[in-house]
Amino acid sequence: MSEGKHNSLSAVNNKMTQPVVEYVKTKNGAWTAFIRDVQEYSFYLHSRYDPVKEAENFINGQIRHLEEEKLDKIIVYGTGCGHHIRALLNNSYTDNIPLEVWETNIIAFTEAKQKGIFSDLLEDSRIIFKVSNDVTEFVNSIKNWQNRKVHVIVHEPSLKCMPRELKSFKEVLQDYQMKQNTAVAFRHLLDTNFAENNREHWPGVNTLSDITSVPAILISSGPSLLHSLSKLKEAGKHCLLGAVGSAAATLCQNGIRPDFVVMSDPQANMLSQLQGWETEQIPLFFLSTLYSGVVEEYRGPKFILYQEGYQPAEDEAKRRSEPVVQTGGSVATTMFSLARLLNLYPICLIGQDLAYTNNSTHVASSPQNIELIGQLVGEKVMAFDQRGTVVAPRNLLIYKKWFEEQARASNDTFYNATEGGAYIEGFIHVTLEEFLHKVQSFNAAEAREKFRHIVRSTTT
Repeated sequence: MSEGKHNSLSAVNNKMTQPVVEYVKTKNGAWTAFIRDVQEYSFYLHSRYDPVKEAENFINGQIRHLEEEKLDKIIVYGTGCGHHIRALLNNSYTDNIPLEVWETNIIAFTEAKQKGIFSDLLEDSRIIFKVSNDVTEFVNSIKNWQNRKVHVIVHEPSLKCMPRELKSFKEVLQDYQMKQNTAVAFRHLLDTNFAENNREHWPGVNTLSDITSVPAILISSGPSLLHSLSKLKEAGKHCLLGAVGSAAATLCQNGIRPDFVVMSDPQANMLSQLQGWETEQIPLFFLSTLYSGVVEEYRGPKFILYQEGYQPAEDEAKRRSEPVVQTGGSVATTMFSLARLLNLYPICLIGQDLAYTNNSTHVASSPQNIELIGQLVGEKVMAFDQRGTVVAPRNLLIYKKWFEEQARASNDTFYNATEGGAYIEGFIHVTLEEFLHKVQSFNAAEAREKFRHIVRSTTT
C-alpha cells in the first residue's frame, strides 16, 4: 500500500475475481448498488428504499453494547456507498475514537470514488481508508490487536463482494469479529462475574498437579454423543471422564458419573445446566467469569480457572502463581486446555461434533438441543468419516480451527471418537471401541481415587 494523508490505495490485481457492481440511485435519491454474479447470485448492497435509515439501524445494533467501553480503534470492513460509515460518524459514541475503513474490492471502490458517492468521507480527517487486495497489512494489523480494544464492524453485503481468492482473509475477519466483539459486548457481565467469583479464595489448577499420564475422554454434548453413551461405563474403567456442563445431566441420567465438569459461559441461563443431576460429589472447574449464580448454587467441589486474554484473570493468575488457560472460545476447548494442564494423556474427544449433525445442535436429551428445520446456515466441511460433508456454523468453525491449531503445535497424539460431525485435522479419528482398545491395559481405579483424594483434601 502506498500511504496518503488519510487513505491508501494499492494497484489493482487483475487476476482477482471481481463481481460486477452497478451503482444506482434509490427513489429518495440516495446511492445503492446492484451486485451481479457473486457466488452465482445477485443482491443489492444497500436498501433499495431507504439505505440511510437501514445504515442507522445497522450501526445502532453494532454499538449498542459499547457505551461503557473505551475503545482504542474501530475498524469497518466495506465501504459500500458509505451510508453505514456516515451513521457511525454521526453517533456521539464514536467521538474521539480512531476509525479505519478497509476495502479489498478496488474496482468497486474506484468507481464509487469517481462518481463522488463518498467524496465527503474521503475528505473527513477522522477516517483512514485502507484499500487493497494485498491483505498482508490487514492481517499484520489484526495480529497486533491482541492487547488492544479494537472493535470490528463488518458490512456483510460488502464482505460478499470480496474477491473469491481472498476467502481466507474473509474468514480471519469473521473469526475476529465474532470472538472479540462478543468479549466487548459481554465486558460488563464478565467484570461483574469475575468480581463475584473472586470474593472467595477458590483452589486452582496447581492443587492438582500430581495427576499425570492418565487417559482421558472429554465429553461434549454434540448430537453424536448418543452413540457413545452405552460404552462410557466401560470407558470409565480405563480413563478419567471430563464433561461440559451441558452434557452432565445426560450422563448422570444414563448412570455415568463424570470425574469432573467444566463450565464457562457468563450468562444467567447457565443455571439450567445444573438441573437433572446431583452435583455434590463431582468437581466443577469454572472459568473466572462464569455466571456467578452457578458458582453459588453448585454444591460440589469447585476449582477456578483463569483465562488467557482477559486481563483481570491474567493479573490474578500471576498474583496466585496459577497457570492461565487457553479457552479457545468455548467450554469444550477450555476443557481440552484444562486436561492438558492436568497432564492427562492420551486425550480423546466424544460428542465434539462441531457441526449440525442430523440437523441438531446438541444431543437429543440435552435441554440446549434445537432441531433445525430448512436449509442450514454455515459452511460445508469434511465429515468425521471423510465420506461426505456436514454443515458447520461460523462459531463452530472457529472452535474446529482452534483444535487443529493445537494439534499442529503439539507433538502429542490426540484422538477424536465423536463418530459424527466434522473431521478435525491433526486428530486421529477412531471409534470409541478402538480408542478403548488402545488404553485397555490402563486401570483407572487408582488414578481416580488419587484424583478424588486430592479434590477432597483441597476443598475441605
